Amino acid sequence: MSPDAHGTVGLDGPYDVGLSMPCLGTASDPTWRGDRTRVDLAGRTPEGPVAVRARTVDERLELDAWGPGAEWMVARLDRLAARHDDPRELHFGHPVLDETNRRRPGMRHAPTGLVVDGLLARGLGQRVLATEAARSWNAMCRELGGPAPGPLDLLLPPDPERLAEMPTWWFHERGVERGRARTVVAVCREARRLAEVVDLPLPQAYGRMRAVPGLGPWTVNGVARVALGDPDAIVVGDYWISHAVCSFFTGRARGSDQEMLALVDRWVGQRGRVERLIRLSGHRVQRFGPGVRTPRIAHL
Repeated sequence: MSPDAHGTVGLDGPYDVGLSMPCLGTASDPTWRGDRTRVDLAGRTPEGPVAVRARTVDERLELDAWGPGAEWMVARLDRLAARHDDPRELHFGHPVLDETNRRRPGMRHAPTGLVVDGLLARGLGQRVLATEAARSWNAMCRELGGPAPGPLDLLLPPDPERLAEMPTWWFHERGVERGRARTVVAVCREARRLAEVVDLPLPQAYGRMRAVPGLGPWTVNGVARVALGDPDAIVVGDYWISHAVCSFFTGRARGSDQEMLALVDRWVGQRGRVERLIRLSGHRVQRFGPGVRTPRIAHL
């Protein structure tokens, strides 16, 4: 099936598509599929639904897009090349970080522009296990998203207009308690203004997202990293990330967000990349007991 829009742009160096345009949800996210050379992505642009195949061919990034939002995505191709974020120019002064950065020179922060989709997916992940969030997100994509345009066999994120009309009991049946449901509905009601942040300077974009009730730094920073291409967006408020960063630098098994931010303060501008490099280095957090199984919210 021929794409509705196609574009190609030259790259200025190594480019790992899977790392540069990562999934905002979990590995089972029905809106995303990818590896180091190709990403398939479905989303909702200001012009309408879209499905995208981004791939590297020789020294080019090629984009095929289907649906009403196809031209909108292809118009972003220069930004997706992420020339603003060349990791080869960086030196961290830390042997493991520098070696990991050398081995992964294609990890860039390519701004997909799909802010509202990201906020909905991340909003569902607040304060619950990833498996619970994935279950809720998959259900919403099936019921209020539907098949993405084109041949990529993806689902669209849920339609914000329809999602905003759903009652509390509907969310509960899909494993989402009242607090997260309120956040998701607030994002849906501000969807038009939130979609506009892709064209704002980063400080204003952060401010507009954080002004929505229920959107804290865990959600906003995670979305800014992918949708806005901010390499400084470090995720705070996460159960594991602060422990991973602090143990990497100090050797202690646990650490707070405040300690993590102090440890990475010398890399302001690249703090999100530092966090990602630590994960890619193979460093793992020490665990002291078996994982905890939580009851399904829908069954309570």
